[in-house]
Amino acid sequence: MAAIASISNRLTTAQSQLLERTRIISLGMHPSAAATTQIVRALAGVKRELSRVADEAELERAGLVVGGGNRGRSSQLDEDERALDALGERYDRLVEMLGKDEDGRERAKALVREKREAPMVEEEGEEGEEEEMEDFAGSPRHSPPPPTQQPVRPFRDYDDEEEGGERAIMDQQQVMMNDQDERLTLLSHSINRQNDLSIQIGDELDRHHELLEDTDAAMDRTAARLQRARRRLDTVADGARQHGSTITIVLLILVLLMLIIIFKT
Repeated sequence: MAAIASISNRLTTAQSQLLERTRIISLGMHPSAAATTQIVRALAGVKRELSRVADEAELERAGLVVGGGNRGRSSQLDEDERALDALGERYDRLVEMLGKDEDGRERAKALVREKREAPMVEEEGEEGEEEEMEDFAGSPRHSPPPPTQQPVRPFRDYDDEEEGGERAIMDQQQVMMNDQDERLTLLSHSINRQNDLSIQIGDELDRHHELLEDTDAAMDRTAARLQRARRRLDTVADGARQHGSTITIVLLILVLLMLIIIFKT
């Protein structure tokens, strides 16, 4: 039945989400409300689907009893009912897993399934058929020998699948956690290296700041010296402008005396 396979897939998805939620709670963190709401919606859909498939199976079983269906279909219905019971047990375990914390306990109350009583349609149908045959035929009708019941084998496929699925999911979660731990370790080493580099860069900037302060002080001293030299040059230039004619006359007299001395000798 395709509906049973669909329910199994939906239960597997919900189980994975519940395991992740349980892991978050075990780490001391609070799971997000959106994730919890998604899990509750998935389980509610599975609950409705289980109820619908169970009702359809009961109706089909009743139709086979009244109409005298074939044995092959009856055995298929038995197998589907066992599979449905196994899915119901998985669903109940997931609801119980959801209700382990306070928030999930309140949400899980609405997801608990009602107990379904086993239908007695087959026995009532056989008794009614025998009574009708006795009334109309006047003598009891010998019912055909009951079909040889095949030995009921315990349904293990879904349990094995569930246990294997849980182990696979737990292994996958463990691998993911180990991978995250390795990445966090690498990230921690990278952050430590960045911290060391930042400390070294800070020390280098402090040394450069000291050098810039020394250079600034030297520039201030040089500027002061240049200002003093400029003031002296300005003083000389002013004196030259004021006594320029006198100096020129003195120089000409000295030149004239030197020429006289030269010509006399």
